Amino acid sequence: MRNGVREFYVAPGSRSTPLVTAVAAHSDTTIHTHFDERGTAFMALGYGKATGRPAVWITSSGTALANGYPAIVEASMEGIPMLLLTADRPPELRDSDANQTIQQQAIFGSYVEWFVDVPTPTDEIPPEYLLTMVDQALERSRAGVVHLNCMFREPLAPDQEDYSPLLSNNFKQWKDSKHPYTSYRHDLQPTTSIVDELASQLSKAKRPLIVLGRLRTSDSSVLNRLQKCCKAYDAVFIPDIGSGVRLATLGELGIGHAEATLYGDLPEALRPDLVMQFGASPVSKRVNALMQSATYVVVDDRNRKIDPGCTVSLRVVADPVAVLTALSVDRTEEARPEDFHGQSEWQGDWKRAIDASSKWADTDLGTALTEQTTAHTLSRCLSSDLVLAVASSNPVRHLDLCAITDGKYVPVVSNRGASGIDGTIATASGFGDGHKRRPVVLIGDLALLHDLNSLALCRERGTIVVVINNDGGGIFSYLPIRDYPEVFEQYFATPHGLSFKHAALQFGMSYSQPASIGELTESLNTAFSQSGAAIIEVRTDRGENLEEQRRILRAMSSRLDSVFRAVE
Repeated sequence: MRNGVREFYVAPGSRSTPLVTAVAAHSDTTIHTHFDERGTAFMALGYGKATGRPAVWITSSGTALANGYPAIVEASMEGIPMLLLTADRPPELRDSDANQTIQQQAIFGSYVEWFVDVPTPTDEIPPEYLLTMVDQALERSRAGVVHLNCMFREPLAPDQEDYSPLLSNNFKQWKDSKHPYTSYRHDLQPTTSIVDELASQLSKAKRPLIVLGRLRTSDSSVLNRLQKCCKAYDAVFIPDIGSGVRLATLGELGIGHAEATLYGDLPEALRPDLVMQFGASPVSKRVNALMQSATYVVVDDRNRKIDPGCTVSLRVVADPVAVLTALSVDRTEEARPEDFHGQSEWQGDWKRAIDASSKWADTDLGTALTEQTTAHTLSRCLSSDLVLAVASSNPVRHLDLCAITDGKYVPVVSNRGASGIDGTIATASGFGDGHKRRPVVLIGDLALLHDLNSLALCRERGTIVVVINNDGGGIFSYLPIRDYPEVFEQYFATPHGLSFKHAALQFGMSYSQPASIGELTESLNTAFSQSGAAIIEVRTDRGENLEEQRRILRAMSSRLDSVFRAVE
């Protein structure tokens, strides 16, 4: 508690009894229980994504640990703080054919920042060892996952056996205080030289583009700083759906429908000479491709390579929001050359493109209920007291492509570190816990089937699940394998023929299946106005969705061609 950790996600088990009872003894902790270890791990992940602070995942021994692997991989890839307290058998039961005993030592390999095999409790272990280990574990969890594997002998239930180790004066002072045994201090502010160098690059660029990529935590103030930075340096910006600000009102310099705008032959007037990215790589393939032809700078505090195309010329390891804040101060007098004012033509060209994309979203998406208009309609109906979780594959791409650009700030989570489709509902639950807001989920049918157990978490949180059911893996229709029908349908599309109506009934959720945009809007508004959990199922056709995607992208390309031919 002294380190600020209060959220614990627990699945029932015998060997973890000492851990659970110890946490339960503290009145200022919150314990979230769920019968599925995979779900509790994703919940802890979602909480870390929401707050930037670690939640604790407690699990029993054996294969219970392995169920957490996907969430731990995602946390590692995104640098999300997470603390694992796993129960284990004592040393004498290892490699002995003892029940429910596996090799838990370093089971998660390089996906954890630190692993400790914590010995069985005994008076011979000085308490200072445990205190300093816990403080170090929380310090290291700032960068990702830390795993403390705790061995226990029976009896496991609480008892009154005396614990009487030798106690030092340092321990006694700690016991009488309210502070950690070992405190750590950090200065995450970027240096003046870093900010000056980035400001210089922005000032010298004729066509600067700022990309706000995946951020580990975000709030509405980030958008304001981004807009100020663009005004200071005559830049325009693209906010990725993982930035957390894509659903807010972007203003005249924000390129919300980037994937559509960049489709086809991009006019030369819209090609940047500098791309400065804050955060990790965006969802859009075309945004990523755009970076290959410009000077490419990446700012992010994850100390690893963020450069899928191997074209980054400057990699700054620093807090991206802190750097953006420093740059958002108008440094015109000290950083810009005298002829800088001619660069406003760049913003003017992009304003025309942004206006075209707004008309595209209002008109060319059409009036039929499609996967694309589902994402658009959902973004329009969201209110600022909600959080949104978006599954990988098509849902996150459609929301990034089609969401409105004049909405309200809504925190968004999507597991794009490893881009798995599992754990979406559970992640949404933890993300909602962290923000203390009601979760909304946009998810595909296969992703929901992967996480069906987690519907049990929805009732107490009032979660609203919007599921796109195209009877299989719609994302595979975008790949060349679709042209091989002899293997495509059975081995890739994997149709299941299932509806989620009875799943809603089983888990105590209301259910609707809208057939039009108007009915979807009504279903969403009804669900938002009530406190209960709901499943809203939108039925689509995979083949028609592919053709619809091609149609709307061609429509945007045609609009852009018309605008810039007229200018010429």
